Amino acid sequence: MIEAEWWEYDSLDELADAVAGDVGFIVESAVDARNASLIAVPGGRTGPAIFPKLAAQPLQWKRVTIIPTDDRLVPMDDALSNVRALAKTFLPAGARVVPIAADIADYRLAGNSADARLQDLPWPPDLVWLGMGEDGHTASLLPEAASSTRAVVR
Repeated sequence: MIEAEWWEYDSLDELADAVAGDVGFIVESAVDARNASLIAVPGGRTGPAIFPKLAAQPLQWKRVTIIPTDDRLVPMDDALSNVRALAKTFLPAGARVVPIAADIADYRLAGNSADARLQDLPWPPDLVWLGMGEDGHTASLLPEAASSTRAVVR
């Protein structure tokens, strides 16, 4: 049985501070314990209020690898690319940002490519944070921004 705790915040900024602090603690604890941290975080609209606050924390970012839990099958320089948004926030801090999606239009091949990339990482991750899309998808490779077709990365 899953026991959940619910917190309420007076503002998005207060929530962002709290979540960034919690994630920062997880990263710091992993780096202290193993000299490295692997975290998987959502793209899209879930993290933009939180990620800059997290990236601003004085963590050992050079020891942190970040992967997106979902992405769109678009070129990495496309504004819709989740890994692009993560890279813009976390690369300046010194983190390693690894894309899971390749610029492959066929979602089956893109999923196979993602599986191969993920196999090269030091599992298990210290944090897996899933966002949820408006259509209910989580941890997905989306063929294009507006499409409801998805391939779940396992």
